[in-house]
Amino acid sequence: MSFPSIVTLDIGGTKINAGRYVNGLIEESRSFEFRASASSKDIEDFIIHCIDTFFIQSTVGIAIGVPCIVDTQLGVVYDAVNIPAWKEFDLKGRLESHYQVDVYVNNDVNCFTVGEHAFGAGKGYHDMVGLCLGTGVGSGFIIQNQLYQGHNCSAGEIGEVKYLNSSIDNYCSGQFFEWQYGTCGAVLADQAREGASDAIDAFKQFGQHLAQAISHLLLVIDPQVIVIGGSVSKSFELYIEDVWKELAKFPYQNVINNLKIVPSTQSDSALLGAARLHLASVR
Repeated sequence: MSFPSIVTLDIGGTKINAGRYVNGLIEESRSFEFRASASSKDIEDFIIHCIDTFFIQSTVGIAIGVPCIVDTQLGVVYDAVNIPAWKEFDLKGRLESHYQVDVYVNNDVNCFTVGEHAFGAGKGYHDMVGLCLGTGVGSGFIIQNQLYQGHNCSAGEIGEVKYLNSSIDNYCSGQFFEWQYGTCGAVLADQAREGASDAIDAFKQFGQHLAQAISHLLLVIDPQVIVIGGSVSKSFELYIEDVWKELAKFPYQNVINNLKIVPSTQSDSALLGAARLHLASVR
């Protein structure tokens, strides 16, 4: 029996993850290196190339998570921090014209959060936060089993919050390691696991900063669980102890006592979540 398929994309600051969703599963996926500083036309052409890789006869739709604010009804994306060419871009309209199938667009962290809630570490919880730590910092909210994205789809853009001499983005994403230590987090993680004291200290500081971002979220959203994704989640064990130590200073300790913070173990959460949101939009 043949099931309809959806091509699903997760567009990040340095790569695009793409795959084919069929009957509740990502049937096939791969990652493409992405030059986010390219022109709007070049970016559109590259996205089409990614979609073409998975588009087959049974494809009935395309679902995309993007790192910016989205008009989810019109599929227009606005002010992508890491994609300068996308100040106001009709992604849905352009792709529907090209492929003649329904296209759904939402924020990438919203897609991740929905995917984790339905298929991953957030399954079974009715109030959760998805917190993605990658090129930047973003969060998504599930409240009483429903995605809350706000009137302009900007709920959870915590990376833009002012913090110390910059913003949470600079202290709680991969930017922190480049900015403070002149190298990427993955290199420092390898060094920390080998016992290098400077690298261990880097993740200790990162954990302390991350706890401040989490404190902001806890004062606004009172979740049962925070699921951490993004590239920096791969180093979870190097900073989580310091996150909890710093959260011991949080003013409402009952909130901390009832909170779980866990890493994502589902590699395709954003792809699954985008597909699920697409299906909900056409019912």
